[in-house]
Amino acid sequence: MSFFDFWSSTKERGALLRRANQLRLNPSQLNLLLGNSEVRPLLQDERMASLLPPVGMEVFRCFTAVSKEVVQQRHEAEVKERKAWKHQKASEKNLTKPARHLETGKSLPFIYGAPPPQLLCTPLEDLDPFYQSQKTFMVLSKGNIINRFSADSSCYLLSPFNPLRTLAIKTLLHPFFSIFILLVILGFGVLEFKFPVVKYVYMAIFVFEALVKVVARGFCVGRFTFLRDPWNWLDIIIISTL
Repeated sequence: MSFFDFWSSTKERGALLRRANQLRLNPSQLNLLLGNSEVRPLLQDERMASLLPPVGMEVFRCFTAVSKEVVQQRHEAEVKERKAWKHQKASEKNLTKPARHLETGKSLPFIYGAPPPQLLCTPLEDLDPFYQSQKTFMVLSKGNIINRFSADSSCYLLSPFNPLRTLAIKTLLHPFFSIFILLVILGFGVLEFKFPVVKYVYMAIFVFEALVKVVARGFCVGRFTFLRDPWNWLDIIIISTL
């Protein structure tokens, strides 16, 4: 290695260390950052600025009544701004888009750090600027998987802070819940063939699953509600044909 290459790599490493100190990365994240040639350029790419958490602020904040009010104000301001746009081309140009690295169903990027265990399956303020004005909130499930829910009251009755809705969200995101429903679907045909009365038990299970999803997400009004997911149409088809 030439002296120039050594000097360049040392300078780059120093800049990364300073940025890492600002982001308060733990040692394991720092080692991953410095050892990954694909990740390091992201810190120098202005287009990836949204990937980095706010410096000097807490990254994960619980979704509260104050948060809901702020989101509502942002949503109303965005609606007014959309109405003020006169040309469709201008509106498309100014529209923000969801961040790919923060899409629903993806694992939270390591750069944000690991959330405290007590914040898992708990409503949080969304990290994606796009959704911060869309009347939604974020919930991290096991494995730091990103999930989003409507901030509007579920079925016009249950707010995001209602204990029943909170319990429904935790039940829906529990890994055993998905595994149980999958096993029920796989075993339905065999058991119904041998024991016709079992179909009533299966119907009760599918109705319970649908109720949990509706209580947690809402039925159809707003983003990420029950009927907005085509997979949930399968539940309605199964229940109606049993």
